[in-house]
Amino acid sequence: VLLSYYIADINIESVYHDIMGGDQPDYLPYDGICLTDTFQLNEHNDKTFFSQLFPENSERLEKQRKAKVRVILGNPPYSVGQNSANDNAQNLKYPHLDKRVADTYAAHTNATNKNSLYDSYIKAFRWASDRIAQCPDGGIVAFISNGAWIDGNAQDGMRACLEQEFDKIYVFNLRGNQRTSGELSRKEGGKIFGSGSRTPIAITILVKKAKNNS
Repeated sequence: VLLSYYIADINIESVYHDIMGGDQPDYLPYDGICLTDTFQLNEHNDKTFFSQLFPENSERLEKQRKAKVRVILGNPPYSVGQNSANDNAQNLKYPHLDKRVADTYAAHTNATNKNSLYDSYIKAFRWASDRIAQCPDGGIVAFISNGAWIDGNAQDGMRACLEQEFDKIYVFNLRGNQRTSGELSRKEGGKIFGSGSRTPIAITILVKKAKNNS
């Protein structure tokens, strides 16, 4: 976790340095990056491991909580949980976020098995949708994600909620589903991310207009 945090910090600082003109005498380093579990920010728990060990980071997290966020970009992980009790890969529990999924996506589906709605990438859609809804100026969510939600039976409730919550929806279905075989697999066009991907991939852009913009 720390390695990916530092790499992200270096990449952001490099771009910020170029944009702001790092050779200028009044240049100030970028201090906006936060080390956190993004989903945990919604759980209203201030006494976290990070707050105790990284007080400056906690101050930035609190600032981020209060900020108006208008753009959320991401490549959320795809993980519905462990396949067996021996996998040791069970998803973390987020009571508030899980309840939001249950009250929205799960409540509007006709499917009997709703387990796939608690996949990490679908939780990311729910989290981002709620975060953007807090901003009266509207905003944009743009994700590269598993594309199974496009036509999955259990995701009919998710699709209905996205239609209700956003004004414009753009989906670039890159396909790439390799959990098929024969002619159907060939039509999917192969793996989108090479050997590292067997699932269909989609780029989704969700647009929410400002509340006073008809």
